Amino acid sequence: MRVSIVGPAYPLRGGIAHHAYWLWRELSSRGHTVQVISFRKLYPGILFPGATQLDDSNLKLDPHALQILHSLNPVSWLLAFKRVKAFSPDVTVFEWWQPFFGPLVGTLARLLRRSGVKCVIECHNVFPHEGGPFDRLLIRFALSAADHLITHSAKDREELLDVVSGKEVSVSSLPALEEFSSSRARSRAGRTILFFGKVRKYKGLDVLLAAMPRVLSKLDCNLIIAGEFYDPIEKYQRLISEHRIENNVRIDNRYIRNEEVPAIFEQADVLVLPYLSATQSGVARIALSNGLPVIASNTGGLSEAVIDGVNGLLFPPGDSKALADQIVAYFTENLGTALAKQIRAGSDHTSQCRIVETIEQISQNSRRTAP
Repeated sequence: MRVSIVGPAYPLRGGIAHHAYWLWRELSSRGHTVQVISFRKLYPGILFPGATQLDDSNLKLDPHALQILHSLNPVSWLLAFKRVKAFSPDVTVFEWWQPFFGPLVGTLARLLRRSGVKCVIECHNVFPHEGGPFDRLLIRFALSAADHLITHSAKDREELLDVVSGKEVSVSSLPALEEFSSSRARSRAGRTILFFGKVRKYKGLDVLLAAMPRVLSKLDCNLIIAGEFYDPIEKYQRLISEHRIENNVRIDNRYIRNEEVPAIFEQADVLVLPYLSATQSGVARIALSNGLPVIASNTGGLSEAVIDGVNGLLFPPGDSKALADQIVAYFTENLGTALAKQIRAGSDHTSQCRIVETIEQISQNSRRTAP
């Protein structure tokens, strides 16, 4: 089978680029020939809140992508179309996460379908976490161009079908990169909380900070915040000061390099995801692949990844008191050790291949229906 993947890839950074690498590697390991089409320019600088869009990790998750696309340059879309068409794939897989890319994805997918190429769109989000007035139109234009769609949660599937009804949609949980997993099995018997990943409003870090005084009134623990702040860091520093928790919070405000990820998850005894809204979470998958239990808000697809009492605990989104009570229960009842054992015992790597198997099935169906 010949597959083209269209989406951000190394040297661009972030979870979607990591996933493109995983998909390239997984398809290649199964004997398929894979082409990756990536971006020369992903976002205009004025729209990107981080320090840089490029990955400076020593551990390079590199799928040898062709850097062709410019998000706002239709000439680059036509050039990408020509390169994909010349490759003659059985199926093209688009990575989708943001309506900003709707014109690009919708246009390129339509061009490819008219030339006889099956198109799959893999949705990491359907709607963005921080929306705009034209999101629904852009989403419909892009996703209606697909032959088949993949989401990573049932909640996302429902939202997707509300926008583009009648489409074939598969649900498959996100995979976890083995490069982010430690080989050491930790007991998780300590009292270190981890908040990991870029800090944006919807991530609910303010909810976790508001919970900390109640937690610290009942037990001693520490919080590590590891990730780049896309929101002004001063806002959170002020909250830390107002809650008088400076001695129990450590901030590592930067993009965490790939090779550093396993060690950070080794330090923690629980990951907290206090998201106000969510579709799924690559961070939760990294935690679970490291045998690290998760305390997460019961929103979107998080409740599909985090099973209360099995691999973590859930609480109502935005409720800092309920979060504090769950953290206290987690530590005082020594749930870390018990849940970590359950995670290790229940590890299921078969779900990792479901995305690939869906793509293979679509390709086979395409061959059967070809004239």
